[in-house]
Amino acid sequence: MRNTLVTVALLIISVAGVQAQESPRICKTERNAPPSNSYFWPPDSIVKVYFVRNMFTPEQRHTMSAAMIEWTEAASKVGANVKFVDAGESDSVTTCRNCLTVTRREVYKHDRKHYSFFYPLRQDERGLLVSAYIDFDFATTSHQALQGFMSHELGHGMGLWDCKNCGKKQTIMNGFPGINRDNGLIAPSDCDIAVVKEVYDFHRRSNSVAAAITTSSDGQ
Repeated sequence: MRNTLVTVALLIISVAGVQAQESPRICKTERNAPPSNSYFWPPDSIVKVYFVRNMFTPEQRHTMSAAMIEWTEAASKVGANVKFVDAGESDSVTTCRNCLTVTRREVYKHDRKHYSFFYPLRQDERGLLVSAYIDFDFATTSHQALQGFMSHELGHGMGLWDCKNCGKKQTIMNGFPGINRDNGLIAPSDCDIAVVKEVYDFHRRSNSVAAAITTSSDGQ
């Protein structure tokens, strides 16, 4: 009888565990999900990522490319379909369409609140990004920190804003504890990806409504 009760108890625990794993995560802004920002790369675009010459070692570029791959997969999963591709090196910041340049400067020396920064260079009439660049501090050399920072900055280009009030390790958009330390994540969280889906779904719906209104006006 005792063995039977133990077996039943284990089965209940096992089922409860499976149900907990299958339950969808509830994402709350400023708790475990970042707020959205006003710009992002166009849906279905290929973003060419240039690294300024002599700023990063091949190993560092490989590490940051891992963050690009993570975001490309996440974007595909939610229908944003933004692809980040390594376009090689450049001598300076590029401003071509769908171009992102990664470079270095003394970020922390001039801004004690940041160790890296995402700068929109050009936006179209809808606010969509045309070109941008990312600054890393010269002192950020740790591979894990670089991947975390890169994933964070790419998140800005996917429509995410910083989340200062989110719990630790809840979002890649958390702040960072040091110039060579990640924030506990090196890839977007499930809630990061959920917010990106909302951003791009809203953009597509808005475009569809605008197109319908234009068609209706033209037909009158």
